[in-house]
Amino acid sequence: MREDKLMTKYEVMDYLNISRRHFEKLVTEENLPIIKITQNKRYMRLSDLNRYMNTKMVNKPQEVNQESQPDFEWNNIWSKK
Repeated sequence: MREDKLMTKYEVMDYLNISRRHFEKLVTEENLPIIKITQNKRYMRLSDLNRYMNTKMVNKPQEVNQESQPDFEWNNIWSKK
């Protein structure tokens, strides 16, 4: 089994392009999964970060279901009566 890459706090901040303050907010309020070694040493598994991003993604791709509307007639709009 392949081992997960451990990312430091600063690598995660760089990856997400966020400030340290926002990182701390995500950890405390949004339950960002971290591994706390000491007060200042924090790590995160790459798989945990990906899982977190997938759950917090706002614009998730959805399956498009396009059905034609046979009852709509363009001739009624464009024709002269």
